[in-house]
Amino acid sequence: HHVDACVGAAALFSSKYRHLATELARADSITVDCHKLLNISMQCSCVLVREGALLNSSSTVTAPYLFHKYGNNVDISQRSFQCGRRADGFKLWFCDAVDDLDAQATLVFDRAAEMKDIVAGDERFTLLYPNSPTHICFRVTGREVIDYETAVEGLRQRGNFIEYYVDYFRLVPVNPAFTVQVLKEVLDLIHDVVMTEC
Repeated sequence: HHVDACVGAAALFSSKYRHLATELARADSITVDCHKLLNISMQCSCVLVREGALLNSSSTVTAPYLFHKYGNNVDISQRSFQCGRRADGFKLWFCDAVDDLDAQATLVFDRAAEMKDIVAGDERFTLLYPNSPTHICFRVTGREVIDYETAVEGLRQRGNFIEYYVDYFRLVPVNPAFTVQVLKEVLDLIHDVVMTEC
């Protein structure tokens, strides 16, 4: 079985939250997008497989223009979905060496928990999915119908980009500069835009 753990697998890097990812050990393969929660520049993704030989059988492509003078011993295109992306592994290692990924992953999970409590305690909003360890999903209370596209456009015109998903707003506090104070300011802005423009 494959698990698309592109966001949640960041818990693997956190000694405090690694327990959230223990079930990943049952998967035959998982994908991890390190650029999503670990604050690594685009693009840095991994696919981890239980049986490494499967990469050869599922990814083998014969292309005479790839690595032909070096032979199969160094031709990673035979083991990789993206032969030109081999630097992702180095980027991940380098970022961990320079900027502790355990601390970064822990910070995101800690901040999400703290910020969900703030949203849950604010009567202007209804917190959705309280058990999501990384995403802060919420609706504005007091408005039955909200045009989220109009709301997001209003926020963008004020210099803020906020994600929405059909009928709720979604925040993921990855950027270390996104503090509790910034969250409170963003919540005030969202409430104002929704109440005045939607």
